[in-house]
Amino acid sequence: MKKVCFIISLGFLLNSCATLFHSKNVDVCVNSDTDSVKIYVNDDTTRYYTPTIVNVERSSKDLLITALKDSASEQINIKSRLSTAFWLGNLFSGIGIFGYAIDLTNPKRYTYPSDITIHFNESKSYSTKKYSKWVRPEKNLLSFKLSIPEGNFLYLNKGNEYGNAFGFHGLSGGVEYYFSDKYCINMDIGRLTDLKTPFSSLEEYHGRYQRSFATYGDIQVGSDFRRFHYDLGLQFNRTSHFKIETVEQNLNVDSIISSKYQNNVGIALSAYYRISNNFNIGINYYPSFISWDENKVLQAQYTHLLFFELNLRLEAFRQKENLFKRLYKMMQN
Repeated sequence: MKKVCFIISLGFLLNSCATLFHSKNVDVCVNSDTDSVKIYVNDDTTRYYTPTIVNVERSSKDLLITALKDSASEQINIKSRLSTAFWLGNLFSGIGIFGYAIDLTNPKRYTYPSDITIHFNESKSYSTKKYSKWVRPEKNLLSFKLSIPEGNFLYLNKGNEYGNAFGFHGLSGGVEYYFSDKYCINMDIGRLTDLKTPFSSLEEYHGRYQRSFATYGDIQVGSDFRRFHYDLGLQFNRTSHFKIETVEQNLNVDSIISSKYQNNVGIALSAYYRISNNFNIGINYYPSFISWDENKVLQAQYTHLLFFELNLRLEAFRQKENLFKRLYKMMQN
């Protein structure tokens, strides 16, 4: 029995993550900015028309795609890269350097982008890149969003005055749905804080200090211009401001001197840049013009939330692909 266990263990040790979990080939989804572009891959004479999925062998060599449309043609080199399984899989598998050594003898450690878009019609004055590793949105595309707000600038009611608060940190989530190839609707909820730096913690606050927070929700309609996305809609937020004093320094026991809560309604303006299909960087501006506090008295008052955010988007549905297929494709790369 011990001998059998030893042989099984040795088998796992002799197979690194990329070698063990990757197949010899990988699928690459090829799209284009114009319909029905004819493509050939490497020296293969098989003809494909975009959008299509090509199954290619993993290799250290770049893919050479020849694209033809009418009388025009383009040649695109798709860069080969080391897979995530090679870098992170061996790092956390416990095999470590032995896994890396084994993978270095096997072409399964390489992969190609799972999605590429050939820029067949774009002007060279706009972009010198002939392809990008993202796919344009299309009708019925559904995505879930998870964002980390950073660089939060709040203008809010502090009780005896309106004033600014600046800080970092927060969390938001949402959903986005394209009801046409050009337009989408999205909703978000989130919370912002004014911690002093991206590395701040509550333990850094002593003596008398002030803290501000904002909780918000929005619904917006958006569209795209090349790799830029923009949204316009309505938002509601609730701001809170506290004046606090640390009464027992060693025990970090705080006492609230005063607090102020206020509800605000206004418009929502957002824009972000698509770094890839899954990662984006954006900015949000939420000005409010109607407010009410604990006394429920409506008043015309300007406040705002302004914040940058790092955004993760996970496509849950695109045409015939569902969330599980997208996750499987990410794992294969």
